[in-house]
Amino acid sequence: MAVLQIHVIRATGGRNQLNDRIKYIMNPEKTACKGFHSFFGIKDTLTSGFTCACDEAYQQMMETKQHEKKTDKVLGYHYIQSFKPGEVTPEEAHQVGCEFIERCFAEDFEVVIGTHTDHAHIHNHIILNSVSFVDGHKFQSTPASFYKLRAISDEICRAHHLSVIDDPKTRKAKHYAEWKAEQEYRPTIRNEIRRDIDVVLKQAHSLNNFWELLRLRGYEIKFNEKRKYAAIRPPNGKRFIRMKSLGEEYTPRELVKRLEAADKSEVAANRRSFQQIYQQRKHRKKYYALPWTIIPHRRLTLRGIRALYWRYVYMLSKVRTRKAPRAVRGVMLDELKKLERYSQQYYFLRDNRLNTKADVNLYEEALSNEIYVLTDRRKHLYAECRKPDADKQTLKAQTKGLTEELRVLRKKQRTCKTVLENAPAMEERLETANTEWQRIERNEDEHSKEVKPNVGRSRSGGTSAAHGDHADRIRSQTRGNRSSKPRNAADRGCEK
Repeated sequence: MAVLQIHVIRATGGRNQLNDRIKYIMNPEKTACKGFHSFFGIKDTLTSGFTCACDEAYQQMMETKQHEKKTDKVLGYHYIQSFKPGEVTPEEAHQVGCEFIERCFAEDFEVVIGTHTDHAHIHNHIILNSVSFVDGHKFQSTPASFYKLRAISDEICRAHHLSVIDDPKTRKAKHYAEWKAEQEYRPTIRNEIRRDIDVVLKQAHSLNNFWELLRLRGYEIKFNEKRKYAAIRPPNGKRFIRMKSLGEEYTPRELVKRLEAADKSEVAANRRSFQQIYQQRKHRKKYYALPWTIIPHRRLTLRGIRALYWRYVYMLSKVRTRKAPRAVRGVMLDELKKLERYSQQYYFLRDNRLNTKADVNLYEEALSNEIYVLTDRRKHLYAECRKPDADKQTLKAQTKGLTEELRVLRKKQRTCKTVLENAPAMEERLETANTEWQRIERNEDEHSKEVKPNVGRSRSGGTSAAHGDHADRIRSQTRGNRSSKPRNAADRGCEK
């Protein structure tokens, strides 16, 4: 049976992919056929060229691209036409490929073909230049154009009495995010929907009852005679999901079959068991704290980079309110203008429960993966929007929503990088400030031990003048060095 495949040749990387592909399909060891000769082909090989010679195919294709100034992005297309083993001779397979090229490409594009006979299944390799030598337009390969080319290939094969696939089935690929989640054994939204549907099917006795039970679980349903596909939206979901995308066994037609095949007695037993579970949960005894009961609050102990940010913001707040010594204020004065920024970064760590640098790295990696998925989805929306029959207003609204989500995610990603970059310098400044504060406290303690003024009264009942002058002098000397001690919470690293 004849099968047609397509591969895109792009201008990426250091290697010249177009030249490599042409050399591969023209390999004399793979296309050898004694006595076969075509006008633009290579002698004794099953090769042919259309509007170009096989020996100079790459040079002529590149001259066309350079003349039209289109030497980037897609360079060409590689078609593979395979046949059932033992059904066709090499010469006939080559003839089928040439007829296919003449009907589809030969009038506008430069094409070369090579028929490989080194395997049990004979197959044609066709290289198509992406730029037309007639008017310079580029060949646009779309799913619709590929289906037309496949239909022409099947028609030519039937004319040569070769077998073809009458009803080719297309396999829908999974989205990368869903595939990645399944590989990592993480729950996905589609698996959650399938699980809920399987549970509800055990309780429902008809299709209408099935929809009703799904609605009770918070699902929104779009299903009527005018709609071609049934769609549901899970609780707190952002968009509707077609049920056919969940699998063939989850379409409405298959759901009816599953309902009819289910044992009615088993459905009734399942309904009774679910009702009993619900009643037990409903009548479960609840306990409440009395008004005079003191509820203990768990003391939150910070650690890692989050504790560092808390201590740093606390120290800067002391500097701003002038409760820190003058020497400490000098160390931290340049950082005072960044207090609001550091506070926001601390709230970011607190809200996302990021305590250590490893947590921040993991969170940044998760953001990168989510940005990759949303960027890929937006790229496909841009491609859909460029189609002439697309609903551009709806697609632009969806694209705008994805752009807003990407803006928020990228801002969070930048915050993670900033937090990791600032941490070493913050640790150094905080250590310097704490050391200076401790040194000032030690000096004050030593000075207070050396000078202890005797504030007593004279026998006449008045304060001694000499004694008062000495006390005033001591106060004036120590007034500039006195300062309030830092709160113990900053040293403990605890959040109140």
